[in-house]
Amino acid sequence: MYCYQHSGMATLRYYFTLNHYKNMKQLLALLTLTISFSAMACKKSSTAPDDAGSPRTETPVELHGSWMYGNFSMTEYWSQYPGDYLGNALEFAIAFKFEADGHYTQYFTSKSYMAGVTTYHQSVSKGTATFDAASHRFKTYPITAHYKRTANGKVAEDRDLAKSELSGVTSYSYTTGNEPGGTPAIYLTLQNTTDPLTFLKR
Repeated sequence: MYCYQHSGMATLRYYFTLNHYKNMKQLLALLTLTISFSAMACKKSSTAPDDAGSPRTETPVELHGSWMYGNFSMTEYWSQYPGDYLGNALEFAIAFKFEADGHYTQYFTSKSYMAGVTTYHQSVSKGTATFDAASHRFKTYPITAHYKRTANGKVAEDRDLAKSELSGVTSYSYTTGNEPGGTPAIYLTLQNTTDPLTFLKR
């Protein structure tokens, strides 16, 4: 079985060659996100999760709906070729969909290039989340996930993950606001990082 973390060091080396991010702190935040999501990139799920026993609270109204870092179709996620929305200027894309009752769906796509092979890793994980509106923090608890790996345009792996392969709890802090064009945004900061990523309302 191929798992995204096997290519983690190559991904780190590749990101250190990029020069289009604002500063090194932001780059390190992106690297940490890449590592954190590497376990998720071995996952995929197309059915609602059985959340018995999984922590869950109601989602704050300000977070309801779909939020995206990047630009891709969530409704055609598995049929849309990742190369259509990932390129030199954007090496990964992430989206969250938060339901009012505390369920979430997370999409993650990344690109790596090594030894002449361009590889795309896609995953969709579903689970529950707990929110602390007062401190603007939340945690995600994945329950199911599906993973797809495409190498040089050919599907190399496409499967659901076993529960033992799911990543653990992930913590985030957030603030909300609007971008200059007026689009609502949430600014997510992953645990152990300092610079937020901007997720736009979809």
